[in-house]
Amino acid sequence: MKILAIGEIIFDIFNGEAEIGGAPLNFCSHCAALGAESALISAIGNDNLGTRALNELENFGVDTQFVQKNDFPTGQCIVTIENGSPKYNVLRPTAYDKICESDAKLCADVFAFGTLIQRDNQSRNATENILKNGNFKEIFCDINLRKDCYDADSCRLCLENATILKISDEEEPLLHGFGLYENKTDEKSNITSICNSFGNIRIVLYTKGENGSVVYDRTNNEFYEIPAVKAEIVSTVGAGDSYSAAFLCEYLTSGNIRAAAEAGARLSAFVVAHRGAVPKA
Repeated sequence: MKILAIGEIIFDIFNGEAEIGGAPLNFCSHCAALGAESALISAIGNDNLGTRALNELENFGVDTQFVQKNDFPTGQCIVTIENGSPKYNVLRPTAYDKICESDAKLCADVFAFGTLIQRDNQSRNATENILKNGNFKEIFCDINLRKDCYDADSCRLCLENATILKISDEEEPLLHGFGLYENKTDEKSNITSICNSFGNIRIVLYTKGENGSVVYDRTNNEFYEIPAVKAEIVSTVGAGDSYSAAFLCEYLTSGNIRAAAEAGARLSAFVVAHRGAVPKA
């Protein structure tokens, strides 16, 4: 199973301490821990954090052959926790904003991307080039809306290309605010409205924190209600990324949507009970 993602390498700064993160990095690291071959397309600066990032990726078992270097600083995000939920201040410009396009014809079982990597035109163009020229069985998009780091175009690129889409109950109102699909009166109707507007989307993962998740299988027009696994919450940073990784690794192996969503719930419960987005078992 080959997983390829493009996106940010960010050090999350908790009270002055640097913890490596970034949604695609967390996602790839969890996929590697689950036995997949995972690789990350990103960029780091010629600085100490960049060197540390490469070491950490290698320790996580993530392939670094597509990690570029440039003269911008390695990404940082100031994270504060309010009522158990993370708040983000993503600094800019940083190295991952300036990923250079490649002529390589990439292939994988899954190609994953989101909105943050598109906040700068250079990295957005690199993402679009991969989508145009790559060969992927599934395209996974975690919308991951970060304040001042997304727009209608970045959301549209996700919706127009994803075969599997992940959104949260907090993000969906922001997403439909762009008028990309018809707004309905309840969550399930909004999920089907997204799929009706974007025929490429076959599966929607709709996460609701402590209230679990809803997974929609468009092919069979079936909803799966997945309860959250109880856990003592330390931090929710990276919980969604672990859910995504566990879901995809199980789904690609078994094709069982319910089993995949339950695997996501279990792994995310483990993550929220620890500090750090990729805690070791």
